[in-house]
Amino acid sequence: MAAELGIQERRIGSVTILQLSGWLVVYEGEHAFRAHATALTGAGHMNLLLDMSRLTSMDSAGVGVLVSMLLHVTRRGGKLKLLKPTDRVVRVLEITRLLDTFEIFDREEAAVESFTPAPEGGTPQVAGGR
Repeated sequence: MAAELGIQERRIGSVTILQLSGWLVVYEGEHAFRAHATALTGAGHMNLLLDMSRLTSMDSAGVGVLVSMLLHVTRRGGKLKLLKPTDRVVRVLEITRLLDTFEIFDREEAAVESFTPAPEGGTPQVAGGR
C-alpha cells in the first residue's frame, strides 16, 4: 500500500501554502488533495502554492488532479503554482509534457511575491522562478 499523502496548510498574506508530503497517487492521495484544495477555493482562498519538496511520488492520477485543480482555480480568478518539486515529480511532468503548464519556483519568497500584481504601469519583479 502506498504511503499516505500528508497536507499541511499555512498562509502568507493572500497565499495559501500547502506542504505536500508522501505520495500523490491514485485514489487516496488524489482524493485527499482534491477535497482539501476544493474546500479552500470554496472558502475563497484562490491563491494556492503547492510546496512539493517532500512529495516522494506522483503518478498519472496525481498529475490529473494537479491539472484539474489548476483549471478549477484559474476559472475562479485564482492561481495555482508549484514550489520546489522533487526531481521525480519534475520528471513525471516532463514525461507528460506538462512541465511548462505550471509556474514553478525554487524559492518560497519569490513564489509568494509572484501572486502580487505589478504596480500600475510597472513590471512585476519575479526572481527565483524556473
